[in-house]
Amino acid sequence: MNLRPLRWPDDAPRLQVFDASYSTSALFVPEVVDMSVVLRETGLAVPFHKTYAPETLVEAAATAAFAVATESTNGIFEGFATVQLQRWNRSAELSALFVAPGSRGRGLGRTLLAAALDFARSERVRCLTLETQTSNVPAIRFYQRMGFRFCGIHTALYDPAAVAPEEVAVFFTYALDVP
Repeated sequence: MNLRPLRWPDDAPRLQVFDASYSTSALFVPEVVDMSVVLRETGLAVPFHKTYAPETLVEAAATAAFAVATESTNGIFEGFATVQLQRWNRSAELSALFVAPGSRGRGLGRTLLAAALDFARSERVRCLTLETQTSNVPAIRFYQRMGFRFCGIHTALYDPAAVAPEEVAVFFTYALDVP
């Protein structure tokens, strides 16, 4: 694995062909009661498959304060991560973290996340936040294992004409030890 900064705009063609898809046989269903939210994992009879439009990946890299990629020895991207700084509240957003399906399970996600956290600490922000979907069970489990804490949902964030109705935005945060 070769971890390196994403070079913009030179790497744009690689991002346009990057496979950031995932499949899952479960999803999290938010249950809202008064002012409380619980995410209940529910099995699916038919697996859910999600793909991302190439322009989404390109936009994440083009607007990032920090972007890093892992590439194989033959120069193919295996994963990438991007971070956006939010100076107004001393936070940063992990705006993208993707590992190609054929490269998962080898620690690339951990490596990319560690680089993003190091960058956030170097910028002296107080936390790293992220948003994912209730359908992205593998990502939710990963972020929880890495120490991120669930901090909320947004039931109307996504345009219902563009995403599956079972997809709800889920937010996580990671507190950084920065004064």
